[in-house]
Amino acid sequence: MNIDTFMAGRTDADVLSILPTAPLSQVAETLTSHGIGALVVLDDFGNLVGIVSERDLIPVFARADAMAFDDPVSSIMTKNVVTCTVEDEVGYVLRLMTTNNIRHIPVKRGGVLRGMISIRELSRAYDMLMHQANTDPLTELSNRRPFLKNLKTEFARARRTQRPLSVAMIDLDHFKQVNDTYGHAAGDAVLRAVSDALILEFRSIDLVGRLGGEEFAVIFPETDLSGAFTACERLRDVVASTPVEVDDLLINVTASIGIATLQEESENGMALLEEADARLLAAKSAGRNRVLSKAA
Repeated sequence: MNIDTFMAGRTDADVLSILPTAPLSQVAETLTSHGIGALVVLDDFGNLVGIVSERDLIPVFARADAMAFDDPVSSIMTKNVVTCTVEDEVGYVLRLMTTNNIRHIPVKRGGVLRGMISIRELSRAYDMLMHQANTDPLTELSNRRPFLKNLKTEFARARRTQRPLSVAMIDLDHFKQVNDTYGHAAGDAVLRAVSDALILEFRSIDLVGRLGGEEFAVIFPETDLSGAFTACERLRDVVASTPVEVDDLLINVTASIGIATLQEESENGMALLEEADARLLAAKSAGRNRVLSKAA
């Protein structure tokens, strides 16, 4: 997302400014009445010459001198203002503000002032973007990208510390029939129910993700093959024995699960996941609704 998209809905009329010759009392009054944290300072020709913020007023208040509020804005404003453009990405501008300890930054379009944004609102927007980019919207689980990143990290950690690591691939059996028979809304309800079971049945340190469709995966740090098998068998039993209630219907589903664990010859995390996927396919071929494991 770029700054232009972030600022959608704002107009130039939303930009509050003040003259450098205005008294500080006017700054305090404007900031308070509009509930904002800063003003851009424009000269008589509309050129940006500074920013004045509530933080700049703190030393003025500390002086406890009423006459100080007659001083001009230019006496405390921040000069040599860092700006950004509407084409800049939100992440870039946030890094720029953090690096330079900037709380408010003016935004320009083609050299013309377009608005001003605060680091607080930009941080919230960036956090929301990161959440959307890394989270499956249906289940609220991690999606493929952060899951694979976590797998790479955990694989490197297990190699470095010589500690066990296991992974599992989980696939719902005959899920297409659920969608075809009961509709996609019911299918979504089943996926959410299984996701809830994954969170409840596994430990807080286990990393769960939805890789796509009806396919899920789990990283088990500090867990050998036996421990991962026990955890996955428990999950399989819960899924098989707990019908999903959708309106007045009870929908029964089962899951097939394949497990792999770290061995000396394991090349990387992706190879480990591929081995778990091979075990998953073997579980499907063997009749479904079962857990199969094999060292990578």
